[in-house]
Amino acid sequence: MPRRARVDRHRPAAPDRDLAGAAFGDAARHLTTAIDAALALVSAAVMVAWFAGRPLFYSAGSPVTSWFTAFSLLIMVSVRQARLHLDTWPMALGLAMTGLVLGGNVSSMLILEMAPAEVWAGIPDLVLTSVMTSIGLVLFCAYDFVVTLRETPRSAFIMDDLLIHLALVPGGVSLLGYILGNPTYLSVHADPRVGISLLEMAMLGLYATAAVVSNPRLFLWQFLSAGWANRIVFALLFANQFAAPLLVALLVARPGARGPGVELFVMLAGVVATMTFLLLQARLARRRWPAPAVAGRP
Repeated sequence: MPRRARVDRHRPAAPDRDLAGAAFGDAARHLTTAIDAALALVSAAVMVAWFAGRPLFYSAGSPVTSWFTAFSLLIMVSVRQARLHLDTWPMALGLAMTGLVLGGNVSSMLILEMAPAEVWAGIPDLVLTSVMTSIGLVLFCAYDFVVTLRETPRSAFIMDDLLIHLALVPGGVSLLGYILGNPTYLSVHADPRVGISLLEMAMLGLYATAAVVSNPRLFLWQFLSAGWANRIVFALLFANQFAAPLLVALLVARPGARGPGVELFVMLAGVVATMTFLLLQARLARRRWPAPAVAGRP
């Protein structure tokens, strides 16, 4: 006769993993779909405008949203919506399409870093995706890989939480660049049109919002649902990543300064502090909720 699973009555039961999936209700699904639909429409409009020879918000002296950025976001939102709404959507196809975006943006970064500026000066109608934008897109692709292949929290190393947090850093650095007027933070290339534009920042911010809303298994949701104290602590840590660098920049940075300054390192320190805090909380939660005993084992 097989042995019954041993249960420790003095420990609280581990939370059911299905509860996380149940938390993703119709409201979250509708919100994600609405955001992705808006992103798809804007991305398609950007691409059509480029092909028609009239790019949206075009300026010869400031960053412009490239057609490849719009193409990348269009593929990414299409894959996410297919994963959410099509039960027969093949995982391999989704991974392949996400890999296409990731590889394309890595190639774009290498081209910008290795090819001489004179090459692009001879093609005035071509605007490449900036390095800052490509870094954000690559991190979002890595996040999508993790969401597809691994559920949180199977371990204390909450990879999807860390990746979505890192993916927001390029946008934060770029916002700092616009406020301070520092072209380095905007990833401005020898061609002033190559950089992260305000439209790109808004699109990446919307994509990040939908990514968080559409993933009920993020450890962040579990942490925030534990009480208002957790929400206040995380809000302060998250806001500190952007408020502290801005305050330091206003006090220390010179107007019109170029290149990275002390404010950048303050922002990175805030990012590391927030991620370390989440990792420690995930470790504590993992120790508090041990894995249940397997049936048939003593």
